[in-house]
Amino acid sequence: MLRLVPEGGLAAEAGAGGAVGEAVVVGGAVVAVVGSGFLVCLTARAAADGEKTPIDVADKYYGTHFGDVKGWIQGQYPTQAPPSAAPKPEPGKSDKKRLGRIYVTYTKLNKTTHRYYAGRTSMVVDLTQSLEFQAIAAVLLRDKNHHTDENAELKNGAFADAEVDRFDVGIAIDYGQRYDDVAHWRIRGREQQLIDSLGGARSDTGEPYRTENAVRGVAKDNPRGRRFDEAATEFWGPLHPYTGY
Repeated sequence: MLRLVPEGGLAAEAGAGGAVGEAVVVGGAVVAVVGSGFLVCLTARAAADGEKTPIDVADKYYGTHFGDVKGWIQGQYPTQAPPSAAPKPEPGKSDKKRLGRIYVTYTKLNKTTHRYYAGRTSMVVDLTQSLEFQAIAAVLLRDKNHHTDENAELKNGAFADAEVDRFDVGIAIDYGQRYDDVAHWRIRGREQQLIDSLGGARSDTGEPYRTENAVRGVAKDNPRGRRFDEAATEFWGPLHPYTGY
């Protein structure tokens, strides 16, 4: 069985998914041999929905062949790839940017009500640079332009600066292709778990309000909702039980 674990998050988070085995692809993502059957479940579900599977995306991006079961059985591929399959820069062309997309969850405290707002954002990043710094930058940029598309209450000065919660990295430079990123699934699930852990969205709880989130991050009837939740739980551990249908 194979498990896709995109690079990203704090060092303590890198192993949160519990993957065990020899790393065989390193870059914006790491494919590890021997782990839980979680990726198999995600792959089967995505295939049933007629979507690209995580293994399809990894194969296309890295030029690997993990989806070619027949080829592996016939011995067409080596049993162990080099430690790093990331593209090597040509002589004299080091420091070349390698782009990806970082996905981040964050919180903002209302200093008047003492309630939190939880949200998410994403940004195209250079995978050769510090992911932690770029996660912070993504949240700072979001904070600077915050709530132009949300309720008016959050525009006032009662809110503290946004703080990074978790982040993950994918390959969808084009935002329209974000659903190809397992990292996007994880951050969607994390956002909803974060809202629920803080008390729940107002649309769920009614008054008295427990958070500053007017609506859920993931609709209760979102067909991908449980997939998002499972992806986040597998990588970071359970923060709150699933609250969708």
